[in-house]
Amino acid sequence: MRRPQVGYLLVAALAIASASCVPSDPAEPICARPGDSILVLQAQSVPSATRLPCIAELPIGWRFGGSLVRDDGSLLWLDHDRAGMHAVEVELMGSCDVSSGVEVPPAPDEVGMRTYQEPQRLEPFVGTRSLVFEGGCIVYRYRFAPDSEPALVIEADSAVSTVHRADVVAEVHETLDLTVCGADAPPCEG
Repeated sequence: MRRPQVGYLLVAALAIASASCVPSDPAEPICARPGDSILVLQAQSVPSATRLPCIAELPIGWRFGGSLVRDDGSLLWLDHDRAGMHAVEVELMGSCDVSSGVEVPPAPDEVGMRTYQEPQRLEPFVGTRSLVFEGGCIVYRYRFAPDSEPALVIEADSAVSTVHRADVVAEVHETLDLTVCGADAPPCEG
């Protein structure tokens, strides 16, 4: 028997239905909850991506600002009490241009990905960090407010991590008996 594939409308319905049952913001992609509707929507926005951005733990002063999921990727952002609104934007894409960045060793939660940094200005801090992996790319854009400490980038990096798409696929299959198409699953149709 062929299992149904999760489509955009079904996922949107799940997101709306589960919003009342989730104690935190339903648009907040929590790493420890791979079955959250927002992570499923991210997975569908870039079906080739094998990693998805998520919130690991927010240090004091940081808060989840919001997210946006499109047909060709997704965006989430963090606000900070000193670094400002949209201090960090994290975008999931199918590919990205890293030609102006410098490759650096990956952080412990980035093992298996190629990591590039491009600091552009220290005061106020502006820079980009790109994580390239099979099927996609995650780009962190730092745009700190004037007079905020550049060292806040360390806190921001600890706040955001990634979850393997396979974990999202498995969680949706186990809890809903549905299949999320794309990488680590059947290809998406039309």
